[in-house]
Amino acid sequence: MNRATTLFSFLVLAGVGTSALAGDPRAIVQADDYGHLVVGGASCPYAALDVSAGTPLTLTAAGPGVAALDDGAAVLALAEPFAFYGASHSNLVVSSNGYVAFADGLDAENGGDFSNDPYLPAVPDNTPSISGRIYAYHDDLTGEASGSDLRANHYANCPRASDAIAGEACTVVAWKNWGRVAGGDGIDVALVLYHASGEIAIQHAALDASAGSSACVGIQNADAGDGGAWSCNGGRALTAASAVCWFDPEHPPAGDDTLFADGFETP
Repeated sequence: MNRATTLFSFLVLAGVGTSALAGDPRAIVQADDYGHLVVGGASCPYAALDVSAGTPLTLTAAGPGVAALDDGAAVLALAEPFAFYGASHSNLVVSSNGYVAFADGLDAENGGDFSNDPYLPAVPDNTPSISGRIYAYHDDLTGEASGSDLRANHYANCPRASDAIAGEACTVVAWKNWGRVAGGDGIDVALVLYHASGEIAIQHAALDASAGSSACVGIQNADAGDGGAWSCNGGRALTAASAVCWFDPEHPPAGDDTLFADGFETP
């Protein structure tokens, strides 16, 4: 039995599932039926990232009568494929509203889903839409404020070290100085995708006064039949300079055998 299977089996026997995401953020738990593992706190270290040398993403409005920086999206061609729920993807659609969808073009996903759901998985509200998504900070967001920036960069050796495989490549998508349409700005969020392990790290570098109380952070698969939320509408308090990590069950966090003592994380 390999290490991924051992840890997965432990979590199932312990009865750990998506309902446990409201517990200790440092504890590694099963996030969904697929077997993704999720953890936050000190077990998923935050690392400041500078993506200023990356490619600016030019958004296209989701439809007539809306501003692209309010409800819009851009297609990002990945330098390396990324595996999500067992399927390999070469493109992302990046939304102004704090999420990415695993679609090849704006004809499949327009980025206009501004209304987050109180749980995941959930069928998206926008049309056209793709359900396979990562919600980095899903809210009714806008990039119309001065200094707002949305860009992406690929790194052959990720500046935020992988928690699963040493020295692996990553792609970072960063919403910088984004704000909520309801008011407030200064939200800085970075999504880090690790190409070898399939690890997903979401970093909240800065938050506005809402502190995620109207946002949703989580993942879901292509048919909206599987997924899990780290926090939706304040279900878990989000803090600045923090991160949350998801791991494919085939590539659990390195050194996970030291994290548990009698079924609980070692302090």
